[in-house]
Amino acid sequence: MSFLVIAVADGLSAEETDRVLDVGPEHIATDDGYPSLLEAAGFEGVDLLDVTKEYLVTQAAWIREWDAESFELEQLLGADEFAERQSRRRRALATVRAGLMRRYSISAVRS
Repeated sequence: MSFLVIAVADGLSAEETDRVLDVGPEHIATDDGYPSLLEAAGFEGVDLLDVTKEYLVTQAAWIREWDAESFELEQLLGADEFAERQSRRRRALATVRAGLMRRYSISAVRS
């Protein structure tokens, strides 16, 4: 199995964790890390690859392209919804740049 996740960085204060939870995707917080969860589910050979640097490029491009198409997107979503989504993306990008949120590619096998 292989998948991508966005995760709270290790070793954060409660305030930093709250900042990540505010802008991260739903269900970003886990009590245990993904490798532990996979191993508990019977997976082996868990490989965790940090792709945060690539995620920064993607997130910045997403914001830039939405800004470039803002007129059409505001017509589709409404100005308030468009503004809220872009604001959340910008906050998420700042959170990743601050090292508080990470992006991982995870793979594991199960016999």
